[in-house]
Amino acid sequence: MRVFRPLQFALLISAAAAATAQTNERGLDARNLDGNVAACSDFYQYANGGWLKANPVPQGHGSWGTFEELQLRGIAQQRALLEAATSAADDDTTRLLGDLYASGMNETAVEAAGAAPLAPLFERITKIRKPKDLAPAIADLHARGLPLLFDFGINDDLKDPSRRIAYITQGGLGLPDRDYYLREDNDTRTLLAAYEAYVERLLTLSGSANPAQEADAVLAIESRLARQSLTLLQLRDPGNSYRLVAVKELDKTFPAFEWRKFMKAQGLGKVDSVSLAHVSFFTEAGAALAAVPLEQWRAYLRFHVAHVLAPYLSSPFVQAHEALYLRTLRGTKEALPRWRRVRDSVDALLGYALGQRYAQQYLPADAQAKAVALVESVRAAQRAQIERAPWLGTAARTAALAKIDALDLKIGAPEHGPGYEGLTLSRDSYAGNVLAIIAYVHKRLMATVDKPREDWQWPQPAHVVNAYYDPARNQLVLPAGFLQPPLFDPAADAALNYGALGALVGHELMRGYDTIGSTFDAGGRIAPWLETADANAYALRTKPLELQYDAYSAFGPVKVSGRLTLGSNIADLAGLQTAWAAFQASNPGTQKVDGLTPAQRFWLSWAQVWRRNYTDEELQLLVATDVHAPAKYRVNGPLSNLTPFAESFQCKVGKASMLRAEKDRVSVW
Repeated sequence: MRVFRPLQFALLISAAAAATAQTNERGLDARNLDGNVAACSDFYQYANGGWLKANPVPQGHGSWGTFEELQLRGIAQQRALLEAATSAADDDTTRLLGDLYASGMNETAVEAAGAAPLAPLFERITKIRKPKDLAPAIADLHARGLPLLFDFGINDDLKDPSRRIAYITQGGLGLPDRDYYLREDNDTRTLLAAYEAYVERLLTLSGSANPAQEADAVLAIESRLARQSLTLLQLRDPGNSYRLVAVKELDKTFPAFEWRKFMKAQGLGKVDSVSLAHVSFFTEAGAALAAVPLEQWRAYLRFHVAHVLAPYLSSPFVQAHEALYLRTLRGTKEALPRWRRVRDSVDALLGYALGQRYAQQYLPADAQAKAVALVESVRAAQRAQIERAPWLGTAARTAALAKIDALDLKIGAPEHGPGYEGLTLSRDSYAGNVLAIIAYVHKRLMATVDKPREDWQWPQPAHVVNAYYDPARNQLVLPAGFLQPPLFDPAADAALNYGALGALVGHELMRGYDTIGSTFDAGGRIAPWLETADANAYALRTKPLELQYDAYSAFGPVKVSGRLTLGSNIADLAGLQTAWAAFQASNPGTQKVDGLTPAQRFWLSWAQVWRRNYTDEELQLLVATDVHAPAKYRVNGPLSNLTPFAESFQCKVGKASMLRAEKDRVSVW
């Protein structure tokens, strides 16, 4: 579900990064290759070595690759749209975009306001004088769009996607993963100390008389919550976040939250049931509400309010926020320019409106039609694979075919964006605009409970550079921002488009049939359709990938986690198999381009997608928390299993080759 969050973990791209030594916006560039490395030995280095050498991680970033280059171009395009909106708006939505952007760029007004935008929220928190005041205050802050202590959002009912329901889920932490509070290694302890210093700094800036003592209290509460929070792996399974329960039962089980009153504060007084699955978390949080002194809860709430608003306040708040979340967590060294930070705010707050304008400008109808045709050919190829997949029994095959036939494709942008009737913004109050928007959006989301999903409610705005498969909707989303060179180029040959976009589409489609996707039926309902024999055959077929990736070194002695990355690794391999089948069905011929056969260009296009340099800090963070393998192994890992790749470059098994022995090769389909 989409809930408002401060801009902590977005991709970080600055204007300075544009000055890379060499890169290619579209096509293949021979300068990107490394002629000193054999294609069969290390295809990732062979395909990208020249680019990797010429494009070190720019100052201010944790990593740099194709997606950042693509997003950088998109951000420049979005900046132009926003700057135009500040001076000329032909409709109310464009005017809102212009007003929000202008207020963020009004640095004089932002600095003059200082911490003042926090005052009305702190005043509400100060009114917590008795234990009975705590739950209503939390409910009121949620109603203002501030998801404190836990998350509360609206999404499709996993067992009845025709209606939308409220989900109450774990939250309340300032760091991105519970393990940061629980691990005992030196790096984690150092990071936790930096986080506590950040908490103390924000409390100081917010006027606390005892910031160090209050920071200790905040960290104690968050550590208590972290111990009862699900892990990242557990959260990947949507079933672990779904349990429909009556509100009156919640009041009995977790009385400290006063759920009926909470629901009424959100405008949902007549709603009788919600999803709350994280029982251990809410048991612990409820006990904390009853036992932790009120002054500590006031400190916790004040900090988290300041934390949410820090990116939109005066420079001391922004600097404190960036010091932790950019420099310490991500290893970046250079602050983002103001226009970029404000653009990110517009993206987070009015993303659907911005995406609508972007798609209108940058994805012409003819380009969209070509993308649709390619995606449909990949879907047809996967359908054929499902029909003959040896690990599927008769009933499971029928269910899988029903899913691929019912797949809902969202390509480009919704025909219409959401309305913003009644929302007005000022060009003199940036943080005030943020508070107005998050309250407005929260109220609009609450009004969607028990109603059908509207067409504009895609999982992400149209300018985002990210493909997305949603098993709860059986829906594949390919936004306009993703359908840009080099991922998709309507003027390029089939090899490049199938090797990049085709394989990425295949990756996402596989998500409908893996261990998570197979728990959802064609209509997006939770209805597992893999029988025990099917699941065992699938596990037997894909388990070797876990062992394969466990052997890969991320850096030094630190290995890739084959278990953590297994789902993505399966999807990469399956996606390439599907895209290759679709590419072959397109009759690509044998004519060489720049000395390369169509088959060779297909594999090079895939490798180009994943070219990426990392800082050590970023790679260390990702190896511990990311469900995707490092870029090198998203190329070499699947290709080492694929006979068509070996044939394209005449690779043989041997000590100098990355190709796996034929008996050890994994095939998903």
